[in-house]
Amino acid sequence: MAASTENSPAAVRGKGIFPPEYSYGDDELLVPEVFQGHLPTTLEKSAVRLAVNPHLGDVQNKERLRMTTSLRYGLTENWETSMAGDLYFSHGHGVIRSFDRKGVSTLRFGMKVNLGEPLLAGWKMGAGADYIFPNGRPPAELTDGLRHFIPYVTVSHRLESHPDLRIFFGFRYEDITHTSVPGEFADNAFHDSSTGITGGWVLDRKNWHYTFETSYDTTRLLRGPAKDVYTARPGVIWEIPSRRHPQTKSNWVVGVALNGTFGRPGSISLGASFRLRYSRDIKDLFRPTSTAPAR
Repeated sequence: MAASTENSPAAVRGKGIFPPEYSYGDDELLVPEVFQGHLPTTLEKSAVRLAVNPHLGDVQNKERLRMTTSLRYGLTENWETSMAGDLYFSHGHGVIRSFDRKGVSTLRFGMKVNLGEPLLAGWKMGAGADYIFPNGRPPAELTDGLRHFIPYVTVSHRLESHPDLRIFFGFRYEDITHTSVPGEFADNAFHDSSTGITGGWVLDRKNWHYTFETSYDTTRLLRGPAKDVYTARPGVIWEIPSRRHPQTKSNWVVGVALNGTFGRPGSISLGASFRLRYSRDIKDLFRPTSTAPAR
C-alpha cells in the first residue's frame, strides 16, 4: 500500500500552510522572549542560515543596544550546529555617546539532532544541547555572568485531522556555573542548576504562526535551595510577505508575546515582548538570479 501523503510538504502547502520545518528547520521559529522552545526538526543538509535580532527595548532600558546574531549550519539532513553572539554598541540615548562602547557580551554554541520517530509513528523527536557563557567582562546590564550548559529532549506531533496544528513537549537540564563576571538577573531567574519541562502548541496559518508554551522549572531535584518557576507565554509570529514572491517564506519576522512568570518563593512578573528578526540563507547571496521566462 502506498504511503499516505496527507501530511506531505506538498499536501500541507496546498492547504495554505507553510510549516517552517520543511525548509529551514524548527529553530527558525525561535524568537527570544516570544517563542523559546526547541522543536525536533533540523536545517537541511549544507544549508547556512544567518539571523539578526535587535533588542529594540534596550534603547529605553539600557545604555547599549544588543544585536543577537546567529549562524546555523546543516551538517547532515538530521544534524545541525549553531553559534550566536550578543553584539552590542552604545546607542547614544543615554550618558554614553553613540558607538563609544561596543563588543560581544555573550556567546552561545548549540547542536541538535533530529531522531525521527523512534517511539511512535507521527511523533517526531529531537535532542540537543546549548552552551552559553559571558565573553570577557561585558557590562553587567548585558549578562547574568553565568555559564549555562543545557541538554534537552523534545517531541512534537502534527495532528492528522488538523495538520496546521502541532503539539509539543520537552525536558531539559540546565547546569549553571558561577564566574567572576558581574551580571544582572531577570525576574524569577535561577542562580543555580535546575530541571524543567515545557509543553504547548503551534498553529501555522500561511505567514502567521500562533504559539503557546508553558513551562515548569525547579531546583528541587538537585542540591541547593528549593525554588520553582512557572511560565506561560502566548505569542504570534508573522513572516512579513515578500512583495516579489508573496507565496514564499519571508526573510523578515515580527514576533509579539505576553510573558507571565510566577516564582516560588518569589513574585509574579507580567510583561509583553516585541521582536523583529531578519534571517536569510547565506547561499542565496551567491546564487545567480535566474533570467528564464516564467512558464
